[in-house]
Amino acid sequence: MYKLLALDMDGTLLDPQKMVTLPVQEAVQQLVYNQIHVTLASGRFPASVWLHGKYLGLKFPLIALNGAVILDPVTGEKLFGYPISREIACKIATFVEAKGSYIHYYGYNVLYVNELTEMNRAWPLANVVMDPSKELTEDNYRGQVHLIQVSPVGPLSHFLASTEEEVYKATVIDDDPAVIDRLYKEMSGWEGITLSRTGRRRFDINLADINKKTALMKVCSEYNIASKQVVTIGDYDNDIEMLDWAGLGIAMGNGNDNAKGVANVITDSNADHGVATAIRQYFELNR
Repeated sequence: MYKLLALDMDGTLLDPQKMVTLPVQEAVQQLVYNQIHVTLASGRFPASVWLHGKYLGLKFPLIALNGAVILDPVTGEKLFGYPISREIACKIATFVEAKGSYIHYYGYNVLYVNELTEMNRAWPLANVVMDPSKELTEDNYRGQVHLIQVSPVGPLSHFLASTEEEVYKATVIDDDPAVIDRLYKEMSGWEGITLSRTGRRRFDINLADINKKTALMKVCSEYNIASKQVVTIGDYDNDIEMLDWAGLGIAMGNGNDNAKGVANVITDSNADHGVATAIRQYFELNR
């Protein structure tokens, strides 16, 4: 019998409009009602993971920033954190800045950027629990957007060399997929970091050997849950380790070939409530 379901968010829990559909919400809450643990394992900020966890009524520790942070589902406070070292963070920023690509860093609910842009200014709003009845504006989601700050600090290589603030993840973005491919290839041999593709025009950087699987291993050890008792669902490269590790790894129908290649089974797409389909198919529930 499975004891834990771990869900990626973007492309998995959330539909293409970044919303939790009613069938998915009801299926997840039915698991909680049946005393089966559910967690979120996302690359998103802790605040975004926590807000979505609260919305779903989750009570199990939550995983943010690709496994670099494990947080309390009630308070949203950090339980465990695995930051990138200052030396490595500086090296990354110096390298990417010299290449002319965009990079930003994630603190604990703070996005550190060189300067404000239209893209990064909207980052907090992109992390809210969306209500289909509300237009996506700061005024409509003021109670959520204030939980994430965007902090312009100038050249990130200089900032990281002097700050005492911890950073848990970096994201490199470029409009040219070929540039992203080249940067990813050049950095893939670096020691001290883990790279994961999260789109054609971006990739994430975490501390070495930190990912969603390692975070799940940590919380499962605390709750005496074996990997064979875990179901994971995801859609992209930063889900691969947890899909491969779990007793049952499920890739989304909209997932990429890498995720589908390591998964045991494939469910429907996020546009077709694939998480709800998987829950009905692989969990025995009392109505």
